Amino acid sequence: MSKASNLSTSQLLIKHILLWTVFGYCYQSAISLLIKMAADIQPANSLITALVYAIGFNILAAHLITKYDKHWPTLGSIFIGIVGLIAVPFLLSGVSGLLAYPLVAGILFSLPLCSYIVGLIKVKLHKN
Repeated sequence: MSKASNLSTSQLLIKHILLWTVFGYCYQSAISLLIKMAADIQPANSLITALVYAIGFNILAAHLITKYDKHWPTLGSIFIGIVGLIAVPFLLSGVSGLLAYPLVAGILFSLPLCSYIVGLIKVKLHKN
């Protein structure tokens, strides 16, 4: 038996929340860099460009989330998105640190969706 199977559900949840919080901080750093890159590349349509880049990045993040979280990857992606896009920027910079509402909504919606889809793809590939 592995160590993870010896943990109770509450201990497993606490472990995951702590890991998700750390990943959420890293996610915030990557998203803020992505937003700056999108504004540098295409200043006129930076919101749309940033959303497209973020969806691409969320596919990569979803792959990592589903790779390392075997219990609750979709729940983890929701938590990571909220921590990375709302909690960390608010704690670091206040309200001025938050992204534009449409961008936050698009990224927050796409991360759990990408995690769910990547999880389904991995299940299908594993069966074959």
